[in-house]
Amino acid sequence: MNASTAPSPATPASPADIQIMQLTTACWTSRCLHIIAELGVADALGDLPQSTDALAKATRTQPLALYRVLRLLASVGIFECKDGTWHHTEASRFLRADHPASLRDYVRMLGFPVFWDAFGDLEHSLRTGECAFTKRHAEGVFEYLAKHPEESRIFDSAMTSKSHRDIAAILPAYDFSQFASIADIAGGRGHLVRAILKSSPKTEGILFDQPHVVAEVAPENGEKLKVVGGNFFTDAVPKADAYLLMNIIHDWPDAESIKILSAIRRAMSAHARRGRISPRNSTLS
Repeated sequence: MNASTAPSPATPASPADIQIMQLTTACWTSRCLHIIAELGVADALGDLPQSTDALAKATRTQPLALYRVLRLLASVGIFECKDGTWHHTEASRFLRADHPASLRDYVRMLGFPVFWDAFGDLEHSLRTGECAFTKRHAEGVFEYLAKHPEESRIFDSAMTSKSHRDIAAILPAYDFSQFASIADIAGGRGHLVRAILKSSPKTEGILFDQPHVVAEVAPENGEKLKVVGGNFFTDAVPKADAYLLMNIIHDWPDAESIKILSAIRRAMSAHARRGRISPRNSTLS
């Protein structure tokens, strides 16, 4: 054994090596959170404290294994164990399906085996520059979801909960009432454009997304909403005075992103505007 491989003398932990250890093991906590959300443990707990055995029975899990997972989550403030029973914390309540700002489906979505496996294939992306997801599923994420209705439903619900959080920051940041028509490109169930229409009732909204995504979306309460099913790679994008892309471009490599923006440019009139919308960027240009 030479000097470079010899064990170092015991030294106190530093903030830097603690950070490395925490990041290295962070996936354990994330995975526990995914599974607890999938199993509906927060819903089973309800408002009254319960024992591990009662929760295990309600969720069809093994009590000791469940206890270990909940104990890990409790160490980061999600659930709390007192006097031998489990209690909700402010954080764990967001895992309940009936919470008005529920994140349960968002957590479930990120824990999909197909997504978790894609992160396991991250080295493939670094070696080849290709999307890790397509290593196992060549059709890509959105075609995969189109073929798996239950996962697609959870994905849509996850995007809905995320969009509601973003919308609260977007609406006061920009005057959308100046436009006669606004097209929300790949807008999912239309939560952003519908929120805009409520605050700008004279504006017409156009929701454009894949047919199976918008199949159940319809105008309500007299809102001026037009729903268009299509694919921005193969179908014409609707004409409008302004275009919104809320957390869309980041899904695609540069070549596909250029195709999306080019399709919008072909459809838009000379006076139209387009912008990338997020809580930190609500500008149109």
